[in-house]
Amino acid sequence: MSTGDPDPGLDAAQLRAELQAVRQEQEAFLRAVSHDLRAPLRHILAYGRLVRELVAESNADTEALEFLDTMAQSGQQLGEMIDGLILLGRAGLVPLQAQPVPVEAALRSAAAAAMAAASAGGVPEQGTFAWPSTVQWQWPDGESEEGAKGAGTALAVQADPALLGDVLLAVLDNALKFSRPVAHPRIVLAARPLPDGQAEIRVRDNGVGFAPARADQLFGVFQRLHPVSQFKGLGLGLARARRYVERMGGRIGIDAVPAPPGGSAEGQGCEVRIVLPSA
Repeated sequence: MSTGDPDPGLDAAQLRAELQAVRQEQEAFLRAVSHDLRAPLRHILAYGRLVRELVAESNADTEALEFLDTMAQSGQQLGEMIDGLILLGRAGLVPLQAQPVPVEAALRSAAAAAMAAASAGGVPEQGTFAWPSTVQWQWPDGESEEGAKGAGTALAVQADPALLGDVLLAVLDNALKFSRPVAHPRIVLAARPLPDGQAEIRVRDNGVGFAPARADQLFGVFQRLHPVSQFKGLGLGLARARRYVERMGGRIGIDAVPAPPGGSAEGQGCEVRIVLPSA
């Protein structure tokens, strides 16, 4: 090797050092955002509560109280947006602990967490039926639409268990939330190996669905396709899920389920596909 040739070892060390410096800058920025934005927001909310108490004691017009309540709700939403942005920013900084993860066990754990959140009020009140006990689940060890029984029961992916759990929880939260207005909600979970050494996890619901042309928007930051008055949420869950999946060497996509011939498009739902390396 001539003296003019670059040393690969030095180049690699320099790249690692630069990457570490970038990570430290990102973490410092997120800490600053967390502190510098939260502090004035706390003051706004605190003084807003004091003003509301004074207005209420003075027997002022109820319209003034409604304005103050709206201000408080907006301030709380802003705080949640700040928290969500910080989580999203740290999605690329979380250390990966990749290992074989059984798909069905991960799905059942995430489903239990999503059901608990829905039961505790994580899903807005809609409909009159008992929720979420009426949801019909179909697991990978059940009869599939193609009639292949047992597909995916022993499937495992190479992933970080915590990050995969967060991804599945975000997807199942959405499936539960957007299927609540449906009289007979149903969530189908499926998994299968792919010929290229990867595995595919699918989550399909029969909820309110969305316009197929807007599918790519669902992974954007603060992107919502339904009014917040109908469905609570910030529009960050799928954005963070995509970052986690891509960090684990996979990809995620979503499709609107087409309406049957002659049927209504309402309540057809969607299908989320997650592809990760097989273990």
